[in-house]
Amino acid sequence: MINFEKWHGNGNDFVIINSIEESIKLKKSFIKKIADRNMGVGFDQLIHIGLPTKDNHDFFVRFYNADGSEAGMCLNGIRCASSYIWKKSLAPMREINFRTKHINIKCFPKGDKQVSALLSKPKDMRNALLEKKLKKIIGNEIFLSSIGNNHLGIKMQSVDKVDLNMLYKKIEKLIKSLDINLSIFTKKDKFVQIRTFENGVGETLSCGSAALCVASHFIRDKAIKIKSFGGQLRFENHRDGILMSGPTNFIYKGNIDE
Repeated sequence: MINFEKWHGNGNDFVIINSIEESIKLKKSFIKKIADRNMGVGFDQLIHIGLPTKDNHDFFVRFYNADGSEAGMCLNGIRCASSYIWKKSLAPMREINFRTKHINIKCFPKGDKQVSALLSKPKDMRNALLEKKLKKIIGNEIFLSSIGNNHLGIKMQSVDKVDLNMLYKKIEKLIKSLDINLSIFTKKDKFVQIRTFENGVGETLSCGSAALCVASHFIRDKAIKIKSFGGQLRFENHRDGILMSGPTNFIYKGNIDE
């Protein structure tokens, strides 16, 4: 039996398993089994927390999509992993240094179930040919950014009534092979509204890395709020990058056969 806990950050839901208390190797078949929302547990991503692989971090974290593929990063997930670690007293309730597949991230407790993550600014993905092909199909203003996960952002007048599944299908052949996720967004007076379709998952209630990529295009001297169907995230400039803050929530714990 494998013990797990279920968490969510703004509706972005996770199954968290750790290899700290006992060594656990996850098979793709098990990940797909537990991901099934009817026959398993269900999640947007599975988070596997392990011991550090080097001296410059406290925990090594990996993320898996519902189809069993590995994701490079999940910022709502890393915040939930922090709360999980503090809840289980696996580390003192202070700064945690995480190593992920691509980057290191620091997380801090902020009170009232809020967790902050200090992040590097996303990098522009320079691909003139891809941008030309996408603009020919979409016609809207776009950007391509990466923060461990790759994201395509499309600016729109409104995102509420867009058929995101249909839009994804139109450009899937161009972006899926490059592991690029799709987001659409619109700028309001006091916030930015966003919807995201993640590779290997589908549309999610929230995506932290997509929100960060969008926020980086608007953030200046003042903090900016990014709203999704699942809730709200806050981003502000920091001397070492961008500080992202938002809620984490424990749902339940259980165990499942391998």
